[in-house]
Amino acid sequence: MTPKSCFTILHVSILAATLLTLEVSCTDECHVQIKVRRYTKYKAHLGEELKIDCPVTFCDDTPPEISWFKLNLTGDPINISGGSRFKSEWKPLKHLEGVLVLIIQNFVRNDSGIYWCGSSSSLGHKINVSVNDSVELITDQSTTSEPRRPETEDAFWPFVCRVIGLLVFVAIVIAMFVTSHCLRKGV
Repeated sequence: MTPKSCFTILHVSILAATLLTLEVSCTDECHVQIKVRRYTKYKAHLGEELKIDCPVTFCDDTPPEISWFKLNLTGDPINISGGSRFKSEWKPLKHLEGVLVLIIQNFVRNDSGIYWCGSSSSLGHKINVSVNDSVELITDQSTTSEPRRPETEDAFWPFVCRVIGLLVFVAIVIAMFVTSHCLRKGV
């Protein structure tokens, strides 16, 4: 092997490593996720206060702007976040997780209906609110409910990026070793 071919191998190895690292995008795009379960139902007494939860995960240290909506009689969504009897309260849970709570004060029959929470990039599932004898959260756990994604999937792509980066590093070290070995022999 001639010194010229050793340099060629080194250049091709570096080029291949560069191309591999350019094609791998490790920027994990993060979006606000509204985690309201499907088929969530709340039932409330007339005249009492009702609290509805909207679990949220987000990307930076600032909680996202989330709004509450209610479908009117024509099926159009109405933003109720600033209503007189409707109040919102943010409760942090863990780092980058929290719950936006809608508080309906003095619940009346017209407050029954379909609600949901959302941001500019994400909407939660619809929440059915109706009048009943008790204030409780009932979540339908039937087989049609949305399966929960394991948290281990969230760590998969960063792990893949690290492994690819490590493999590229090893390839560069091997290429440098082969090149320096060729140069020392003077081949």
